[in-house]
Amino acid sequence: MKIPLITEIQRFCLQDGPGIRSTIFIKGCPLHCPWCHNPETQHTEKEFYYHSDKCVHCGKCVEVCPSGASTMETSADGKPVLNINRSKCAGCVNMSCIEACPTGAREAVGQQLEFDAIIKEVISDRPFYKNSGGGVTISGGDPLLFPKFTLEIAKKLKEEQIHVGIETSCFAKWEKIQPLLPYVGMFLVDIKSLDPIKHKETVGWPLEPILSNIQKLLESGANVRIHLPIIPGFNDTNKDFEAYVEFLRQFVEYNIHGVDALPYHVYGESKYRFLGRHDEYQFKNVKNMPAGNLKPLVQALKAAGIKKITIGGMVGMGGDKQKK
Repeated sequence: MKIPLITEIQRFCLQDGPGIRSTIFIKGCPLHCPWCHNPETQHTEKEFYYHSDKCVHCGKCVEVCPSGASTMETSADGKPVLNINRSKCAGCVNMSCIEACPTGAREAVGQQLEFDAIIKEVISDRPFYKNSGGGVTISGGDPLLFPKFTLEIAKKLKEEQIHVGIETSCFAKWEKIQPLLPYVGMFLVDIKSLDPIKHKETVGWPLEPILSNIQKLLESGANVRIHLPIIPGFNDTNKDFEAYVEFLRQFVEYNIHGVDALPYHVYGESKYRFLGRHDEYQFKNVKNMPAGNLKPLVQALKAAGIKKITIGGMVGMGGDKQKK
């Protein structure tokens, strides 16, 4: 079983499912949404953040870099300046440059943890899960990129009587998803767009298998909550909203758990800069989307019979009633 790199195990989360939760962020995603607010989870390999405001250009990282990715140059005023060529970075196992940095200007993104260490970490907050109706959410990236690992984590947490949530785009083949059904208490599924051409060209994955998997999950009796990330210039028109409503309307009889309309925010932009990928970020001059822009969508979803709808995501206590 391949264990993916973990970028973070975030504790006391309130928006990744019901109650108080710990969220395991897996590194790796086959989609490439240009607005992604967790770009550090897109690639499967190790990376590093570079915090330029902490760098004193001492050259310690240059001394230990085996691939020449870090070099020293001289500025016009004669001062030493660090230059980083990430295309040469070999992603060393030990990331020696991070350890060598005396000021913390470099920060590892992605750590290799043992399976038992992950389980130990997340079950340590069991009392908080029990008292709030919370649990553990496996997120990313996309957990379905590592189906065996995700299944084993879900099985183990089920044995521990801890509620499991999976945050996913449902891109994978159904035979990778179906084995999870007995162990997962909630699937939190993103729908980026209902325009198949736009979805393939912008997100980089065909839409049809995603919609098919959502339907199969609901028909199987799974607890499904839909996330609708609303992005300026991509899926924020009345036509987009109408498409979402018409698609979700057909699942009212399946008692869909709810829908979260998620307005675009700029929180992830700094991560692109830290990763040396700011040039590829397409939303540099785009501001946070006001929540009020999503009211027409919410009203239309309510009119269609969807009962549990939020703008910004579910927050709060669920009580000790979640299906383990």
